Amino acid sequence: MDSLKEAKKLIEGAKNVYILPGTDNQNENISNSLALFYTLKKLNKNVNLVVEEIPEKLHFLIPSLNFLSYPKDFVISVPAKTSEISQVRYDKTENELKIYLTLDKGNIKKNDISFSFFSCKPDLLITIGFGELKDVSGLCHEDKKFLDDVTILNIDNRAGNKQFGKVNIIKSGSLSELVFNLIKSIDENLFDKNIANCLLTGLIIFSESFLNIKTSSETFETAAFLIKKGASYQETIQYLHKPGFLPSSGPDLNFIKNKIFEILK
Repeated sequence: MDSLKEAKKLIEGAKNVYILPGTDNQNENISNSLALFYTLKKLNKNVNLVVEEIPEKLHFLIPSLNFLSYPKDFVISVPAKTSEISQVRYDKTENELKIYLTLDKGNIKKNDISFSFFSCKPDLLITIGFGELKDVSGLCHEDKKFLDDVTILNIDNRAGNKQFGKVNIIKSGSLSELVFNLIKSIDENLFDKNIANCLLTGLIIFSESFLNIKTSSETFETAAFLIKKGASYQETIQYLHKPGFLPSSGPDLNFIKNKIFEILK
């Protein structure tokens, strides 16, 4: 059984799914994570996107920040070896929550306090853009044993990936194409405007608007397919070519548009 079939089986059997995008190439990883988020929602999964925030320039991919399901449980950790806490209390107002810790011994510095996501384990954790397991555990939970019994679907495009998942979809090139092929293997009818826009955004970020040497004929074919499914090429380019996001010189839009629409014919 190939990795796409194995991944499809994992997703079909899972009820509670977390999607964790890597912090390297954050915008591309989050775009593809959003595509999977929309897909799993359509499959009636209880899905959470584990990310501190969506970059402002990707807000056009979601109807509102409230639309996304984030983990509801957060853990605040203070190392016992540096302090002994005798009392915890809090004040809650309309504007903020303050937590007070009373120490019997020792002291606490800002760097001693850490925050982590979710206290309950998902059926399936999908990682996007991680090379090894230690990077995953560092982001999602303080407890190093937290991931011991969690099924992981590992999606990455680096040759040095440590293959830490139960199923590993690893191939050089665009992560968008890997996620695209995964969704297509589940059911081609799942593609809609939201999913297509997220994947097209990832393709454009990866290929620097289809201008760098990473761009292949398959990249253009995937882009054409996504446009057929409702992705808005012009809208995506307008958002992504704001200052500081993609190369300031910008693409030759007519050349790229013609290239894609040749395939669409």
